[in-house]
Amino acid sequence: MVKTKEKIYFSSDVTERERACFETGIKLGALYHILCGVPITSDEKIINSIEVGIEAAISCQPYVKSVKINLDRKKISGNKASEFDYDEIGGKIIQAEIIVEYESVQVVAKVEWINELEYPLMFIEKILKKD
Repeated sequence: MVKTKEKIYFSSDVTERERACFETGIKLGALYHILCGVPITSDEKIINSIEVGIEAAISCQPYVKSVKINLDRKKISGNKASEFDYDEIGGKIIQAEIIVEYESVQVVAKVEWINELEYPLMFIEKILKKD
């Protein structure tokens, strides 16, 4: 195991698994809060460019192995009451999956609107120990 410089800032009690989960939480929070409030229309080209752009931005962060964002097109109305009206991305529209790999641990996490909770839940789907 290589001792990286940032490790001196983390308690020696923090396991690889805990650190992987911590890093995943940071990435999910960034992804969600970057997207919320972004103006959007029902134009497929615009939706695609937002998804691809934010995926690229999040993938620049340390330990990120993959990011997939899917904005729920059915929830983007595209209806404008006036020339000043537009939709904004919010929790009901965001569906995302992120894979973070820290040392020998891989975390698969998601952001999804959960109807029963009426909430955009960020959750860990699975944690894998790499060989």
